[in-house]
Amino acid sequence: MKFVVIGAGKLGGTLSAQLVQEGHNVTVIDNNDTAIQRMLNSQDLMCIDGNGATAETQIEAGIKKADVLIATTAHDELNMLCCMVARKLGIERSICRVRNPEYYNQIDLIKSDLGLAMVINPELAAAGEITRVLIFPAAAKVEVFGKGKVEVVENRLPEDSPLVGLSLAEIYKKLKLQFLICAVQRDQEIFIPSGDFVLQANDKINIAASHSDLERFFKQNGAMKLKVKNVIIVGGGKIGYYLTQQLSELGMRVKLIEKDYKRCTELCDLLPRAIVINGDGTDQDLLLDEGITDVDAFIALSNIDEENIIMSLFAKNNSKAKIVTKVNRETYSEMASMLGLDTLISPKQLANGMILSYVRSLENASSESRIESLYNIIGNRVEAIEFNVNEKIQGLTGTPLRELRLKKNMLICAIIRKRQVLIPNGNDKIDPGDSVIIVTKEHRFSELKDILE
Repeated sequence: MKFVVIGAGKLGGTLSAQLVQEGHNVTVIDNNDTAIQRMLNSQDLMCIDGNGATAETQIEAGIKKADVLIATTAHDELNMLCCMVARKLGIERSICRVRNPEYYNQIDLIKSDLGLAMVINPELAAAGEITRVLIFPAAAKVEVFGKGKVEVVENRLPEDSPLVGLSLAEIYKKLKLQFLICAVQRDQEIFIPSGDFVLQANDKINIAASHSDLERFFKQNGAMKLKVKNVIIVGGGKIGYYLTQQLSELGMRVKLIEKDYKRCTELCDLLPRAIVINGDGTDQDLLLDEGITDVDAFIALSNIDEENIIMSLFAKNNSKAKIVTKVNRETYSEMASMLGLDTLISPKQLANGMILSYVRSLENASSESRIESLYNIIGNRVEAIEFNVNEKIQGLTGTPLRELRLKKNMLICAIIRKRQVLIPNGNDKIDPGDSVIIVTKEHRFSELKDILE
């Protein structure tokens, strides 16, 4: 497929690299010479130095032969104008980045006029992911499938965990719950484990189950944490705004620290149920004065990764709070994880996953199955994908799973059949109408039959 991406910033650069890696033809438009040169030096794609909102530049980029235009600049108005121009030039599908809450809340009024197939709001997505983690604080990360029927959560095993030293088969027999440990990270190595895999201390495990079974799993292993009631958020940007709004609606008490006075006055009007504090979140005395030692959760959302990591480490050393850290640079994510900061949020990676899910669904739009959602887990090294099975798939549906010849390094985690969640065994079958959740280490699947040898 051919894509025209407008904007060579963090999101546009990461997305373009992923699209090229998956075999697509990508042309990037930006009027920043430095950004253009950086992409040309690192990626196998075409770049055009120009204004992506002009018809002339889009035509030069090949918009009339493109399948999708993706507008990812930092300016909502520019992104919408780019999509409008592309629509006039005949493009049928556009993806638009819209971050401003006022624009996003009314985007449905103009969505069809702009020809938008998808609207992405990375900051809102990040806030939603943080909220899910705070609702279930025992998890480092929570991904939702089947409209909430199945969750895949990440958790690091402490040294005193009763699961350490047990094989997965022993764990399943002992706990007698409907769950599946579908991926494990041990140091830098990733495993898609079988029943004889033995867990060790400090393993990062990903568990697939319904929310109720996940709660029982953590309770039985002594890993369940108390409900979050009091939260400190540092950073009053768009993520901070969306997150404070969501947490306040859930009844949590939120203190939002922002160092820009003008922004504080705006937030006071927008968020009447929160306490907005004008101050520097990197000031340790301020954090102590505001009660960081007794808080249930601490969220670092400044625009500087280094500050977020330092603030989070201070909170980790001075409280028992659930800590969430925004980190955009992948090299910093690995370092932060090594320092014990397990719940890391990257808005650009969330947006990237949303777009790739849509792109892959386009690739097999007329096939027997369709991608409903796609998430990258364990540092973007494993994919968790939900497929909707539209009709019979030869050699797959109606056949007991034990008889299927499946590719290596992948697992079928769950089958959602109407309102029932199945953690499958060898006797279960996939039927038309099911939703199927898989995890895969090495394959980029665009349809469910790709799991077969």
